[in-house]
Amino acid sequence: MKNKMCGVILGKIAIVLLVLMLPSMAWAAEAVGDGTGVLVAKIFMGLGVSLGLAGSAIGLSISFQALLGGGSENFYKNIAVALMPSSQGIYSIVVLFTNLDLLNSDPYTAAGKGAVAGLAMFFSAWYQGAVCASGIRSILEGRNTLANALVSGAMPETYAVFALVMTFIM
Repeated sequence: MKNKMCGVILGKIAIVLLVLMLPSMAWAAEAVGDGTGVLVAKIFMGLGVSLGLAGSAIGLSISFQALLGGGSENFYKNIAVALMPSSQGIYSIVVLFTNLDLLNSDPYTAAGKGAVAGLAMFFSAWYQGAVCASGIRSILEGRNTLANALVSGAMPETYAVFALVMTFIM
């Protein structure tokens, strides 16, 4: 219950930050003029990377709690499932580096790509951590196999991959 409440609060904070930043960035663009598009793009792309990395950190902490609960004898045979949420942080870094060339030519598109992908990575990694933790618990109780836990953990990952692919298409 505590993890769920913390998740709801963090999710609301992320959404509020994005919503509150939009008007201030529009005001800054009108007030300053040249170069603000690049500033806006850097802020939102940085926010996107931060959200992706934060989601991975949250997902990893959730899955590793379950992994460590299984004792040292089960640690290495289940570590692949626990490490799955780390990929969203990598994807968010890929989004950043693949869109750096848009900073000068189309900064608002780069800003949108970074922010939207960051939100998708954040929630995908977070809930993937919860699914992986459940898979690890199931393995430890003898009710599930490693393959089932890996397949189940890969389902939230697909939406992070969709977000990554959409940044190439947009």
